[in-house]
Amino acid sequence: TFRDSSSPNFQQMAPSNGYCNAQHCEDSKSQQGLRALLMDEAEKAEPPAVRALLLANMFMFQGYAVMLGNPMRVLKVELGIGDEGASAFQDAVASFGAVKSLMRVMQVALLGVLQPKGIVCFAYVTMCLAVVVPLVFVFGLGIKDLWVVYLEYILSGVAIGCFEGTFLSLIAPLGRNTKAYALMGAPLGFAVHNIFLGTLEQWGMPPCGYYVVTLCCLPFALRIFCAHCPAQPACGAPPGYKALTASMVRFKEWLPAVLPWLTAKFLGNFVMEDAFPLLFNTFNTGSVPVWMPEDIAPTVPFKYYTAWYWFVLMMVGDTISRHYSRNVPLKTRSDCVLAMTLAMCLCVGGEALDLLLIPIVSGLAVFISYFGNGFLYGLSAKFLDSHVSEEHRYVAYNLWCLLGDIGGFVGQCSVSVAIAHAACGGRHYKFVCHSDVATPPIVGT
Repeated sequence: TFRDSSSPNFQQMAPSNGYCNAQHCEDSKSQQGLRALLMDEAEKAEPPAVRALLLANMFMFQGYAVMLGNPMRVLKVELGIGDEGASAFQDAVASFGAVKSLMRVMQVALLGVLQPKGIVCFAYVTMCLAVVVPLVFVFGLGIKDLWVVYLEYILSGVAIGCFEGTFLSLIAPLGRNTKAYALMGAPLGFAVHNIFLGTLEQWGMPPCGYYVVTLCCLPFALRIFCAHCPAQPACGAPPGYKALTASMVRFKEWLPAVLPWLTAKFLGNFVMEDAFPLLFNTFNTGSVPVWMPEDIAPTVPFKYYTAWYWFVLMMVGDTISRHYSRNVPLKTRSDCVLAMTLAMCLCVGGEALDLLLIPIVSGLAVFISYFGNGFLYGLSAKFLDSHVSEEHRYVAYNLWCLLGDIGGFVGQCSVSVAIAHAACGGRHYKFVCHSDVATPPIVGT
């Protein structure tokens, strides 16, 4: 983050909407150069990174990851859901995204009794409850009904909906170096489940291990957050309805500059959430051919393909892009447009490569699309911290997350199954786009 965004000198030189309005455009180029100089000096004055917050974010996103990837597949298998119930199951999963979106707005009710820091603590506790649900009802009591899925995903949606934007706004005063490390926690949380625990499952770990590990980590995340979170509320004023209302009434000071980033967030989350159902509905058998989709040999187990190849490339692309996005300049409109366009092209281009149904290419596809998603995430966080004043940052972050939730909901619901069917395009092979319907699959020779 740029620490100068709240300083009087910077506010005098920079318009409140992050770009040059008519009055400022009449100023001399020397004034613009002074603004850039102030930003450069602020970057050099960054405090040391609080690296422990990487774990606070990472453990929370392990809870997020329980709702996707390998744990989602494990839950689907444990419930005995096949092709016929895939759409209904995916709609239950999509309740996660719907509730996330709702909580971006509904958490205003919590502001009446809790400070933003308290909302984050509430989110950690709620995520613990969400993880307990499948452990007790599915793996413990053997219940197979979809209401269990709805309960789990609704609770987790409440947790992430309250957590993400508030957490990011609260740690902004700690500087851009701390923010860069914290952002890397999200893909690393997914990697724990999809790479490390995915391998252990292949070696005999019981399926409930995903949930047990997450439940053990979440209390440590809460402790780390409470120890390192700045004491001052993110909005720079007493939290509650007055601060929220002030930001909404004065939306012209921050919303116009944020609007393009909201659109980009929608696209990035659509790609992120759609990647998992697209993977599991195209490579939908226990084995994956090494080369072409029609091949029947050689093959590798699906769990090894995902744990050691697909999810590794996903994690690498998402992690490094979030970290290095902090070095991309966002000082002018053209800087922002160029960086945002590049990120969105990577998201769309990577997703499009999945249509080839080639296992090796699908790994490269997820690297490219998640590199774009992580790049976009890091750029957005940097822009909000540097171009939105501290008093409006809480609302801006949550609105940004809200648009991402809507995109994620679209990418995760039964629409994702339709996209997977469109990707198969009537092509059904022994190991790829396998179908149990009466039409015989195309089998390579």
